[in-house]
Amino acid sequence: MPTSETMSETSAKKTPVWIDALLLAAELAARQVYWRMPRLRAWVKRRRAGRRRMPQTADREELKKHLRSIGVTEGALVMAHTSISGLRLTAGKGTVGKETVPFSSDENRGSPPANSLLVARQLVDDLLELVGESGTLVMPTHALYQNENQGVCSEDSACPVVYDPTSTPCGVGLANELFWRRKGVQRSLHPYNTLAACGPLAAELLHDNLNDAKPLAHGVHSAYYRFCLHDGLIISVGVPLGPYMTLVHTAEDVRDQDWRIPGFFEEKRYLVRAEGREREWTVRQRRPVYGMFCLCMRKFIRDLLREGILHEDAVGSVRVDWAPAREVFEFLMQRNRLSPYPYYGSWLVKTRK
Repeated sequence: MPTSETMSETSAKKTPVWIDALLLAAELAARQVYWRMPRLRAWVKRRRAGRRRMPQTADREELKKHLRSIGVTEGALVMAHTSISGLRLTAGKGTVGKETVPFSSDENRGSPPANSLLVARQLVDDLLELVGESGTLVMPTHALYQNENQGVCSEDSACPVVYDPTSTPCGVGLANELFWRRKGVQRSLHPYNTLAACGPLAAELLHDNLNDAKPLAHGVHSAYYRFCLHDGLIISVGVPLGPYMTLVHTAEDVRDQDWRIPGFFEEKRYLVRAEGREREWTVRQRRPVYGMFCLCMRKFIRDLLREGILHEDAVGSVRVDWAPAREVFEFLMQRNRLSPYPYYGSWLVKTRK
């Protein structure tokens, strides 16, 4: 793997403790203001909707070469977070007799155009090719009903949310959506923060992830936890990994009853359709308010960079980050042994117990 230190890693390591504390306080304060002011959230949402993302461009073969260098190789276990919004993959330079035409995408503007579908398919094809038949590719496929921090359904709701792993669309990108619909790909039965997997380890990762123990989405029954135990590699293409690293919740879910925030988890009911049958399940998951008000991801990202666990890089102008899953999990387990890290200010949250 590349060992050169990026600017973000160097900056994180040189940040004095007192400045880090100020940055943490500012992040926590910003969360309180943002989530307690509906008008501010609406304004930010409008601004984001009207802002066009800067194009990200890379040579397709150079991207594959870089992915190999960081560990996306034959036989590897890889979890890929992707975004093809604004992504452009070129076919190389100096193609004789042909014009090199970049394929571009903007997955956030209505129905995906043909270009977007092509880019998404190429990216999935390349990732599967890199890990090969002996490797396993995993991608998040969080159901679309999870968007906007929806509380989904509470335990006393009259109608549980319906989840069908063979038809419920995901809300985390076009490449992820195309991946789980491919032949041979298996998708989690657990209705929250679902994963899809393809390869020899797929069945083992997803086995018994939904059961009568009211399992947590990232707990001891989950593919996330098993992914860590199997020394999987987490990567991102076209998007920074830190803010989207769902695996951050594995440590808190594995701790379960020993987690240091009382009332952190709540029960949710889902109607899961699988193999021609329907069954209502009760699962447990983090109360959304804790993610909204207390989860300080910027602090978490700085710490991972400082420890040399998270690596941020680019191929051309395409963002490519990576981190070893076991190292992330062990770091979290060590840091939250006596505290609810990376959650801060949990006393500011009022929940119905």
